[in-house]
Amino acid sequence: MNNRLDKHGFTLIELLVAVALIAAILSMVYGSYFATSKSAQICKARITVSQQGCKTLEQMARQIRCSYAGTVDDRTESVEAGSKQTGMILEDSISYFNGNSVAPLGEILHLVTTNRLFGEKEPADGLFEVTYKFDKRAGLLSLSQREFVGTAQKTGEINWRPIAEGVKSLELAYFDGKKWLRNWDFKDKKKLPCAVRIELSCEDENHRQYHYATVAYVSCWKNGERTRTEKLVSVNK
Repeated sequence: MNNRLDKHGFTLIELLVAVALIAAILSMVYGSYFATSKSAQICKARITVSQQGCKTLEQMARQIRCSYAGTVDDRTESVEAGSKQTGMILEDSISYFNGNSVAPLGEILHLVTTNRLFGEKEPADGLFEVTYKFDKRAGLLSLSQREFVGTAQKTGEINWRPIAEGVKSLELAYFDGKKWLRNWDFKDKKKLPCAVRIELSCEDENHRQYHYATVAYVSCWKNGERTRTEKLVSVNK
């Protein structure tokens, strides 16, 4: 009777082999699940950063393309008919377009535009004063926007709205018709740039960096000259 029971039992070696097989199977299943989960997280982070980068570029490009600069016809006082100044850009107090990638306070771009921020429910008619600020330490790009009233905006009145996080770098270059410049001062140039090149680098939660770039042609620079400007920019890239 005892011999018969012994024949139907399991030895220690058999138990160890069975445990080892189960452990190997679980290890393979867990490894496959972990790899799939990690791949899904990387893909999700990449999509999130890509959507943010593309949206930021599109928004900046649209507002730059719709840049506005006043003329002497915008003065409150009358202008004599036939004056040679008619149609020329004002040379006094208002600065309609300023750009500096290394601005001391991080305000890398300031412009007046006819295009307001995405997602606004109110009507988009009129002019808007827009300022972009880049905090390199925090990796944060913020935007301030208000209706343009023809006067400079005071610092205390600025309401900053974050529009992009994880930004590693943001470089802007301005095309004057002949060459690309790092800075643009409207009071000095007396005109808007022909185009603006935007280069954006973002980092996801896994510290992977992604680069995005576009060129925004300033369609309001001169009526009917956008096509010629695009060809000129492509030749001088």
